[in-house]
Amino acid sequence: METPLATSALCHFCAGLDLRETIGRLLTQRKAALRNEDVEDVSTNGRNDGDHERPPESGGGNSPRELDDQGDLDDVEEAEEGAAVNRDDDDRPSVVSLESPWHATVADVDASSTACTLCAAIMEGWAEHRKAVVRVCRERGDFADESPPADLHHPVNQIQAYRDAQVGLELAVQDRSAEDGRSNRASILLRANVRLAFASSFDAHEALTTELRLVRKTPDGPAVDRLAACSPAAADAPTNLQSDAELGEDLIGNIDQSVSVDPLSQKSVNIARNWLETCVRVHGLACNSAGKHPGWMPTRLLEIVPEDAKIYLRESEFLSAGKDAVYVALSHCWGQGGTPFTSTHATLSLRMEGIQITELPKTFRDSVVLVASLGLQYIWIDSLCIIQDDADDWAREAAQMAEVYRNAHFVLIAANSDADAQGFLNPRQSPGLVRMPDADLDLELLPPMEERWAHAPRLDNLAAEPVSARAWCLQERYLPMRALEYGTHQAFWECESLRAGEAGDAAARDGNYLKHLSQTANIKNSVFSRSGGGVDDGDDEASLEKVSWIDWYKMIEGYTARSITKSTDRLPALSGLVQAVIRETPGDTEYLAGIWKAGLLEGLLWCKARPGDELPPTSEYVAPSWSWAAAVGEVQFPIYSYSGKRAGWKACPNFEPLAEYVSSAMAIKDSDRYGRLSGGSLTLRAPLLPVTKVRPKQDKAPQLTDLWGVPPHRSEVVDSVYQFRVGKWKKLWIEGGLDNPAAHGTVESDQLFILMLTRIPAVMDHGFVEHRFGLLLRHLDDGLFARVGFIDGSVLKETGIIMKELEVVGTLVPTRTVTCRR
Repeated sequence: METPLATSALCHFCAGLDLRETIGRLLTQRKAALRNEDVEDVSTNGRNDGDHERPPESGGGNSPRELDDQGDLDDVEEAEEGAAVNRDDDDRPSVVSLESPWHATVADVDASSTACTLCAAIMEGWAEHRKAVVRVCRERGDFADESPPADLHHPVNQIQAYRDAQVGLELAVQDRSAEDGRSNRASILLRANVRLAFASSFDAHEALTTELRLVRKTPDGPAVDRLAACSPAAADAPTNLQSDAELGEDLIGNIDQSVSVDPLSQKSVNIARNWLETCVRVHGLACNSAGKHPGWMPTRLLEIVPEDAKIYLRESEFLSAGKDAVYVALSHCWGQGGTPFTSTHATLSLRMEGIQITELPKTFRDSVVLVASLGLQYIWIDSLCIIQDDADDWAREAAQMAEVYRNAHFVLIAANSDADAQGFLNPRQSPGLVRMPDADLDLELLPPMEERWAHAPRLDNLAAEPVSARAWCLQERYLPMRALEYGTHQAFWECESLRAGEAGDAAARDGNYLKHLSQTANIKNSVFSRSGGGVDDGDDEASLEKVSWIDWYKMIEGYTARSITKSTDRLPALSGLVQAVIRETPGDTEYLAGIWKAGLLEGLLWCKARPGDELPPTSEYVAPSWSWAAAVGEVQFPIYSYSGKRAGWKACPNFEPLAEYVSSAMAIKDSDRYGRLSGGSLTLRAPLLPVTKVRPKQDKAPQLTDLWGVPPHRSEVVDSVYQFRVGKWKKLWIEGGLDNPAAHGTVESDQLFILMLTRIPAVMDHGFVEHRFGLLLRHLDDGLFARVGFIDGSVLKETGIIMKELEVVGTLVPTRTVTCRR
């Protein structure tokens, strides 16, 4: 029997909110509107030609209503009961104001938040929305970075404009845009709005809204017996999640269930089973055909035998189910320290004789329990299905990772666990749960709309989980056709047709990460030729222009921030993904140590992600110096963000390539042609300029003297300025920085060269400014060059006699062409 949880501490206003009566009123009005629509449709079909045509539906009935910036409710009407009701375009009421008395201003809510859990949650939600507002205002250019509003980063409760602002509560119906196996097709939200009396376009004071989802206090049901995981009874639980109420006929039947504390509860397992069954039954070939090879199986699988306390390592060719077998692939973090549970030559025969489930690490045990509870028989776990002390077997199996994850029935992602010993099906609790006095209803604080993956197409719901910090797990996220993911607070589902969360979100959005990655691979629209022919992937963020290879290099930015135990695995951990991209992409797909030849210049232009960072070389050889894989640390590719962030109002749309590919050679170390390397070289034809002097960058940003206007913003990560000579007498400068100052800071300037790769003019009054990207090279004894840094800046000249400063040059720099290798 479950013990009821105590109600949260609430102020008298919050304790008196009549949520149940208000929900009932809103649902009654929506049903009445539906009946009226039916009657009107009948009358419309039989009216005379002279009748006015009914305006066509907007198609927005299945998406949440978006309030304008100031929360204006111009379309509010008075309901029969006297409450203000907001209507969607389809004329069904979607928002109703609460009639219960509540606080008047933000200052009142703030004062109450010290003792009231709901007021505290609302203040927290407003604070998070305020961060989103600041970010949007900055991107929109509402204020200059050099002179931001004085209270830009002050807490909401310390900004007077907000403290004095009026507040209000309303209930909103948010329709789910996709079927995910649940009976209720909408969520009901409590919105707390802040409406400002006055705001200018320069103070970043905009209306704030936070939302809390109403959730049902439903019993979890009996949990799966973890010690009897292989019993067939574990897969026989009923699948109807909300049989106690029909949609629209019962108040409680329209409200999401709370997330189970136990991920193996009947309620939670049923949700996962419904996602899988809906995908297989409803989505069909959309989630089952592309990129999959019928009958393909990994070399080895683990077999779960009904009513057996052991699992067995099997060679796939001897499986009892034969080629009709389906399997689940596990994505997990091995963890640091301790002895990993693996298959080796010494343990291989023991693994085939059977492994006691109780002896498995907790993550493996959780996986077996869950897979058995879903009625499936086979699971692939890398550490057990690959012979870990056999280099040939490891290389061979690593080379077919794309097939393993692409052909799995689904991939099970143990996202919340950072070690196999921890498990991932541990008790969980919503961090923003507010327990209400109502016997059936609680409230759950939601992130701001801009940070909810159901509304932001490419937002990652696992970004903060341990699995997103492990390099090997990245391709395990991109490759699956279906994925069941267990986060810290809830489970998620992603497939070709659906993204859904256990808490109630569901969106008909594509969860196929590989398809998005491949869509921008080698397309005609590039940073060198922006023709407007980008990819339409349903992402409404117009600021993210789709150009060739942008998704690959943006992915690499995140990949380099992840940890990996062996630096020599940095390229093998992407090999499966590389193979999959090549299969999905037409045209030139030659791959050079983490960089695509068709996107070569973009891929060479990497640098450190933040000021003060260093990028030391890997302890063992991984890749040539010009590849991001040769450096340890997080990188960025600034060529993709330059026009939008640093010179969008002045820069020409297209970069001009200054370098030309000549040849390359990769020395592959083992059978995986996209894996480990023992060497590599690259030959380019490009402007090469010897460095004559180096000094720290000046604090003051270089200004224009010869032209009128504002030059492009300088890079945040440059730390030095390099002098080079043009012709016999003309000396110019350009900003850049060393990848690893600790190792290369003592290199003499006469050993350094600037290799120019691209240029872009920024148009000023009566002329333009020259901005260039390139590499900083060190001349080696054998006549070759090695990368030691990067170049990113406008071309500068030195002015002044006593106080010498650098200013931006408004003319082109003539260059000579040479060949640079390695």
